[in-house]
Amino acid sequence: MKQLLLLALFIPALLWAQDDSKYLAGAVPVENGKVVFAKEINAPSFSKDEVYDRMLDWADGFFGENGSRVVYSDKAKGDIAAAGQTKLVFQSTALSLDRSEMTYRVTMECENGKCIMKAAGIRYEYNVSYQREPEKYTAEEWITDKYCLNKDKTKLNRGNGKFRKKTVDFMDEMFTSASAALGVQAVTDVIQATAATPAQAARPATPVPAKEGYVAFAADKVPSTLLQMLPESDMQVASAGKPDTKDTSAQWKGTGNMFGKSIASIAISKDSPVYKEIGNNGTYSLSFFKKGESGDAWLIIDCRKQGETAEGGQMTVIGEIVNVWMK
Repeated sequence: MKQLLLLALFIPALLWAQDDSKYLAGAVPVENGKVVFAKEINAPSFSKDEVYDRMLDWADGFFGENGSRVVYSDKAKGDIAAAGQTKLVFQSTALSLDRSEMTYRVTMECENGKCIMKAAGIRYEYNVSYQREPEKYTAEEWITDKYCLNKDKTKLNRGNGKFRKKTVDFMDEMFTSASAALGVQAVTDVIQATAATPAQAARPATPVPAKEGYVAFAADKVPSTLLQMLPESDMQVASAGKPDTKDTSAQWKGTGNMFGKSIASIAISKDSPVYKEIGNNGTYSLSFFKKGESGDAWLIIDCRKQGETAEGGQMTVIGEIVNVWMK
């Protein structure tokens, strides 16, 4: 009984440490001495102009109030820039309001199939009750690992740790909102729905048997030289549920990273038996063959569907890469 009591006393502390782990070393990225939060949003089915138009519409809405605004846009170059301003609320009660004004700059570089977002120039104005003028800080001197973590980088400092946490959370929310503008909201919904289902979360992962004659690669360790060969290969899609149901007319759209997961995208007819078999979050395999040759596939990518976007009679299917096999 005594051991159970001690465990119960330690659990809150353990949970607190887990909550803060997201904000520890590396949570605030620094490039050439400057704090720069960056996100590459992949939209394989969109042209540069389509990416630009969607991002500009999103920026006009997101930066349309509270002192924020779009300050530059050039469709020919695919560039958009905005000046942001928001309030970080640390605590709000009937008796007190603890918050800081945060200003920042955002740039968006729109290209075929993706948008590269960067947020920098972060500054804070913090009103302290006993001072007439607000205290002013830059992100570089206030929320970086050097100034915001203890010596062992295991804890946030008490005074400025709250700035770091709220800034990281805000950037995550902004990038998620921008990602939704490029049609990846379905991916977020599927991930959240999966995480929210206890029965699914508790289900142990099924060991993946090795494929005879193939070498396995981690999804994020596939050499770029191999990926460059995929557009020149013949591709075949097969559902894991019915491997004999295959589609050779689907088109390869590319790989990317979304919410920390390696993804692969294909364009497939909505009338395809394979597409119908995959369903909402089914698993499937992409097999690649040397152009015009028969025999075994030289590369196989196993995917789990995460989302999709419609484009005419085609569906762009986004799948999390779960296994990669090379002959």
